[in-house]
Amino acid sequence: MTLEIQMLACLSTGHVDEQTARELDALVENPLPTAARDVPDIWQGQIVAERWQQYGWFVWVRSPGRDAMPSSLRACLTLAEAAGATWIQFDRYCAPIDALQVHDW
Repeated sequence: MTLEIQMLACLSTGHVDEQTARELDALVENPLPTAARDVPDIWQGQIVAERWQQYGWFVWVRSPGRDAMPSSLRACLTLAEAAGATWIQFDRYCAPIDALQVHDW
């Protein structure tokens, strides 16, 4: 058996806009029904996300439905994927990077 290793990108929660942050919080607290995964315009039903303590979220970079996602989240996923990451750890204590817009909320 071979140990599988995946790369994690750490990004500031400030790289997602306030509305998207609220939607990620709501999604983690109350996941949408499985039927929502079949509706391409409902990005919240297609993303794989989990809470990172009280600091942010873990998001699977290859979550489907990217076309329907808010632009701030889509930009983060695109950047992380191009860097070879499998997951993003959004952390409020992670310093923002120049390659992504920062939202002050």
